[in-house]
Amino acid sequence: MPSLRYRMAEKMFSILGVNKMLDKEGAQWEKLLADYSKKQKKPLKVPYKKLKDEGFELIRKDLGGVTVYAVKVKDTKPSKAVLYLFGGGYILPPDTGDLILCGQIAKACDAEVWFPIYPMAPDHRLVETLDSTLAVYRHILTRFAPEKVRIFGTSSGGGQALSLCLYIKNNFPETPLPHKLVLQSAGMQVPPDAKQKAEMEKLKKLDVMIPPAFFDRIAPVLAQGSEAYLLSPLLCDISGFPALEVFYGTHEVMYAYVDDLKAHCKKYSVPLTVHIGEGMMHCWGAMDFVPEAKAVRQEYFKALR
Repeated sequence: MPSLRYRMAEKMFSILGVNKMLDKEGAQWEKLLADYSKKQKKPLKVPYKKLKDEGFELIRKDLGGVTVYAVKVKDTKPSKAVLYLFGGGYILPPDTGDLILCGQIAKACDAEVWFPIYPMAPDHRLVETLDSTLAVYRHILTRFAPEKVRIFGTSSGGGQALSLCLYIKNNFPETPLPHKLVLQSAGMQVPPDAKQKAEMEKLKKLDVMIPPAFFDRIAPVLAQGSEAYLLSPLLCDISGFPALEVFYGTHEVMYAYVDDLKAHCKKYSVPLTVHIGEGMMHCWGAMDFVPEAKAVRQEYFKALR
């Protein structure tokens, strides 16, 4: 049974109406995108002092015009690297908590964690996002062998991890794929098909974060025409993909992807491990102040080691 603290957090999101904030159309949708575009331009509040006090080294780099932070335990030589792709529907910028989690991953997994502030919609298409992330990934490969590299992604960051592998597989086969993808509440097919939409509508009353209609509206903003396949790994040949370890909550509309993901990975012989959070909301692992988030983070760490 979910903890009292978790239930209070879920109730708070419900009262705030987060899912209603994203459920816009027409002129209101365009305004929403414009507002998020402005938010993206505000500098990230980087917790330099907190990370330093906790024994971490944080380095800021510019790779191809993209700001990237690398986090590791001070005075160590990590055995592996993790590329951390934050979520937010490709429109919401990251926050301080993402860098705190980067530090936790670095410490728990003996890893150097790379955190790019990648370009987002509506000012940038998905392929531009992938090009920037690919540049960071290739830089990581100059420091670590591919079998020592993992990608961790939450929500749209999880979808982006899959899109990046598709992009590499179809356009840059000379670039090796990482050892593993660890994904929390990832988008797998955008927009969803009729069966997935029907399941999302059933889950809608439970999800306090994401309205099902969001996927249909964001898809053309991100990719159209010959680039649209990048949004829907479940419709593509994923043979040769790295092992997947995924996390979904039963109280999120993305849970509708799970059965199709299992079938798709079986079809293409991609190793898959699925973790289901009973009664959990979208990306519950981000709420570090609830016991369920602390517990699932331990599972993240095991998967990334």
